[in-house]
Amino acid sequence: MLFFASHSAMALFRKIPQLFNRIAIRSTGRLFLASLVVGVISGLGAITFFVLLGKVTHIFLHLVCNYYPPEPAGELSGFELEGGQIRWWLLWIVPAVGGLISGIIVFSKAPEAEGHGTDAFIDAFHHKRGNIRRRVPIVKAISSIITIGTGGSAGREGPIAQIGAGFGSYLASVLRFSDDERRILVVSGAAGGIGSIFRSPLGGALFSVEVLYRRDFESKALIPALVSSIVAYSIFASFMGWGTLFKTPAYQFKHPIELLFYAGLGLACALVGIFYIKIFYGLRDHFFHRIPIKPHFRPAIGGLLLGVLGLFAPQVMASGYGYMQHAINGELTIKFMLIAVFLKIFATSFTISSGGSGGVFAPSLFIGAMLGGAFGQVANQLFPGAIHDPTSFVLVGMGAFFAGAAKVPISAMIMVSEMTGGYQLLVPMMLASATAYVAINRFSLYEKQVNRMADSPAHIGDFTVDVLDTMFVDIAYKKDPNIPTLKENTPLEQFQKIVSSKSENFFPVVDKHNAIVGIISLREVRSVLFEQEVGSFLIAQDLMSPPVTVTPAESLHSALKKLMEYNYGQIPVVDVRDERKILGMLSHENIIETYNKEVLKRKMVV
Repeated sequence: MLFFASHSAMALFRKIPQLFNRIAIRSTGRLFLASLVVGVISGLGAITFFVLLGKVTHIFLHLVCNYYPPEPAGELSGFELEGGQIRWWLLWIVPAVGGLISGIIVFSKAPEAEGHGTDAFIDAFHHKRGNIRRRVPIVKAISSIITIGTGGSAGREGPIAQIGAGFGSYLASVLRFSDDERRILVVSGAAGGIGSIFRSPLGGALFSVEVLYRRDFESKALIPALVSSIVAYSIFASFMGWGTLFKTPAYQFKHPIELLFYAGLGLACALVGIFYIKIFYGLRDHFFHRIPIKPHFRPAIGGLLLGVLGLFAPQVMASGYGYMQHAINGELTIKFMLIAVFLKIFATSFTISSGGSGGVFAPSLFIGAMLGGAFGQVANQLFPGAIHDPTSFVLVGMGAFFAGAAKVPISAMIMVSEMTGGYQLLVPMMLASATAYVAINRFSLYEKQVNRMADSPAHIGDFTVDVLDTMFVDIAYKKDPNIPTLKENTPLEQFQKIVSSKSENFFPVVDKHNAIVGIISLREVRSVLFEQEVGSFLIAQDLMSPPVTVTPAESLHSALKKLMEYNYGQIPVVDVRDERKILGMLSHENIIETYNKEVLKRKMVV
């Protein structure tokens, strides 16, 4: 009987694409129904992740270390301290153990699951046609549960986004959807995961379509993202409880003069955000990647450094949501919060920049909350009576800091409002978030973001091709006959010296006859560029990618296709009569700038 039941189930599973296409012939109908399914799985995945994370945290932090960090009012675990002192010597070593286990799992099974996770979802959308390996969400979930559960300073948005996005990618493949439809399901999956686990259905949907770009939205994915997020949130909340994550007082915004202080908080968030991003990626590139050991073991070093930090400031370990609740309640001092801001930056960098697994959303909220809380109290002391409630700056700081650091001004405001119920502060949060977003300029926590839809390979066909076909490389590229080149046999050690003295990110590689044989992209080789253990035997030929060139007479449409196909930011422009002669470099930005000028000129003529 079991055999026949199993056989029947497999037969039905194979017929799913046919049944699905019969029910929903139009693409919009297919995507709507598929988003419902993705939402169900994302909600169930969020429940599973949340429960397992709670159990691992209970085992390692509560039982092993006797450390019970405070919890937010809307997410109480029910575990209470039974007495006794914190076992500091274990609290110091447990994050290292978690980092070791997590690192071995990630770098053995799915190296792309390292770090904060959201970048992997963004990269899959832009550069991988929405394809995510099936094992990645599972590996990401397990490694993140271990990292966060052992005290790692990381959040839940990265792993839960990959769980939802991974299922969206898988379902699109099963249903034989197009690449565009797969990308949309990937976005809706991420929306379902984030919207459910943070109890923010609207914010989760907006985040998933906004985080892909620094100055744009993936508008056609918004409705599927909303559907998935609503369904996932409803399933999660029905099991885990309704209500907001944090309990807040009834804030009111009545005095326009307070906007000056909120704008000042936005500037402070931008300055600290830039510092955060530089430390986060600086430690990764110039410290952890230079440690001459296998990447499997670097998260353990990060965990060890975090443990040392935790001995003096345990509040920077794990998510820190409970301390954010204390800040909202007005129970923390200015000194405590300012110290927590800067220690949390290093704690998060130790955890994630070393290769540990987890998201950056929760740490960013913590930093913003502590910064806002300190700012509000200082402003209230300097200008008595000018501020209605200093703790309101905690909520505004949460939204403004993440809005600027992650380049998501709209979704950050909505998510914080839904998580706290602080909708009355939406107006000052809008001003602070906009200020932080503008002031932080080109910096972002998410490396894989692109500026606009026009910069994404997913939208190369959306360009006005006839305009680009009438324009040529000659009018767009940056002329520079002294572009630095590398010989095939250039040692890595010599290349490192060249990189440190040049501002270029792409280096043509030439053979002994000066013919271009490849291109080295710093973005692609960053992981090995400063590896001391390989510097003595790697040469330029080992690091280069396939050679791609254009001539001044080629159309910009042809050049754009080459840039997109090979995922290069720049390609060499060579003389049509002698391809060994490099005339300059053509970048993606050159094409977009030239295109925009041409379109503007045509509009003026009309």
